[in-house]
Amino acid sequence: MIGHAVPYLIMLIAGGIALWRDAPYATLPILIMMVLWYSVRVYHVGGQSNSDKFEKDGGRERPLASLVGVGMTVLPVLALVLPPADLLAYSGFPGQLTSGVIIGLVGTYVFWCAHRDLGQNWSAHLEIREEHKLITAGIYGRVRHPMYSAIFLLTLSQTFMLTNWVAGPAGLVFFSLLYATRIRPEEAMMQDQFGQQWVDYASKTPRLIPKMTAN
Repeated sequence: MIGHAVPYLIMLIAGGIALWRDAPYATLPILIMMVLWYSVRVYHVGGQSNSDKFEKDGGRERPLASLVGVGMTVLPVLALVLPPADLLAYSGFPGQLTSGVIIGLVGTYVFWCAHRDLGQNWSAHLEIREEHKLITAGIYGRVRHPMYSAIFLLTLSQTFMLTNWVAGPAGLVFFSLLYATRIRPEEAMMQDQFGQQWVDYASKTPRLIPKMTAN
């Protein structure tokens, strides 16, 4: 758990530096949102076992997953604490920060629901765990990839809240690239694992945008 505390310390220091130097960004909302979604992941991943799993195509998708982490954490923190990053800052439109906060809160809620309903079946990478189950209840009854929906919302929130031409959209750009390269192999893997059960589920459940009513 000591390793999980390091990002909190980094964000605390980054927030202090940014506020001290009057960084031209919405420092506190950005860092609070980062703390919220990271806390959701730490809470749900804490008791997971790393054994008995089969990973597919890790050589390609792991570097892309790392880029997403850079885009959602490293670049925003650097933009907040390093004065040269101010050269890439811009003035946001009225209501931009508020829009970003609302989108981020919705994304965090979906992120929490996805982790809660997926339980031990969750993995950050393209892999199948031993005794892996196909989850179709809860938020998975409305959308079959709510984790991706949540991250799209979180990275869009970052784009709105962080008024920096590079660091703002970095998470969204990197995650879009990861999604585009991962979604088809992931769904093929799920079909191989669950067969007709997956086919039936996918035929009536949308990928990213939740249905108004559960199946």
